[in-house]
Amino acid sequence: MLRIRGLLQTDTIVPLVLVVAAIVMTLDPTVFGVAITDRQIILAFFGFLGIDALVERTGRLYRIEHDLKELSSRITGRTPADRVLRARSSFERMDVLTGRASRSVLIIGINLEGAVAAWSSLLALIQAGGTVRLLAMDPHGDAIGPAASSAGVDPDLRAQKIIQNLNLLRDRFAAELTVAQQRRVSLQIADLALPIGVVGLDTGTKSGTLVVQHYLAATAAEQAPLLELHRDLDQPWFDRYLAQCEACLRGARPW
Repeated sequence: MLRIRGLLQTDTIVPLVLVVAAIVMTLDPTVFGVAITDRQIILAFFGFLGIDALVERTGRLYRIEHDLKELSSRITGRTPADRVLRARSSFERMDVLTGRASRSVLIIGINLEGAVAAWSSLLALIQAGGTVRLLAMDPHGDAIGPAASSAGVDPDLRAQKIIQNLNLLRDRFAAELTVAQQRRVSLQIADLALPIGVVGLDTGTKSGTLVVQHYLAATAAEQAPLLELHRDLDQPWFDRYLAQCEACLRGARPW
C-alpha cells in the first residue's frame, strides 16, 4: 500500500516538473557553465514524458493487481450464507414478482396464499396468452395431518385455508377468463407433504427463474430460507429443483 501511495505521489509531481522545466528551458539556461541546446531540451522533455507515462501505468498495474486479488478472494473464499439464502422480505411483493413473467408462471405452495396475492398479475399473463400452473396440498389427503403437525399448525385449520384459497382461485378464473383462456390454467392438488414452495417464472426459457422456499419444521414461512436460481447461471441446481417441481406435480389432480 505504501508503495502504491509513493507511485501516486510521484505521478502527481512529474507533470509539475515538466511544466517548470519547459519554462526554464526557454530562457537559454546553462548548467555548470554548459549551455543547454534545443535538442537536449526536447530530449529531456520527452524523457520526462516517458517517466510520467511509466509511473502512471505502474501505479495502474498495482491497482489492477490489488483489485484482482480482492476479487479472487471473493470467488475462491468461503461464501457467506446470506449471499445464497434469503428471507421472504428481501423479494418483491408476489404480484410484482410474478408480473416479471412473460410466458409462464408456476406456483407450488401448501395453501397457494401467494397465488391469491398475485391474482392480478396472473390474470394479466393468462389474458396475454401465457400459462399458469398452480399446485396446493390436498386438503382431504393423508399427508395433510403429518405435514401440519411438523409445521406446528392445526391440520383442520390448514385444510380449511387450502379449501378457501382453492375455491377463490377457481371461482375467479371462471368469472374472469374465457373458456379458451381457462385451458391455459391448471389448478391442482397433490396428496404430498410438499418439501418446497416454488415460484417459477418462464421456466422453459433461457431466462427462466425459480424462487425456492424450503419448508422447515416449526418455522414460520417468513423465517424459512429461500433460494433464487437462474437457468443460465445456476446449473445444475436450476434443473434439479425444476425436476423436483415436476415430481410434485406428477400424480396431482385438478381441483
